[in-house]
Amino acid sequence: MSVFYLLVKAGLAWWYRHYAPGDTVLAGLEKEARDAKQRLWADPDPVPPWEWRKFQEGVSPQ
Repeated sequence: MSVFYLLVKAGLAWWYRHYAPGDTVLAGLEKEARDAKQRLWADPDPVPPWEWRKFQEGVSPQ
């Protein structure tokens, strides 16, 4: 099992469907992590990194 699969399984990474749209293994691992509320899935409203980056582009440095 790849390191990325292990990270997704542990709830430490998102499955970015754009790069692996048909990866049923990743889909299952992320679902298991979400259902178990592991790590980032313990947050009731986690923000995907691609959305966070989009938000940060509009924020000016203080």
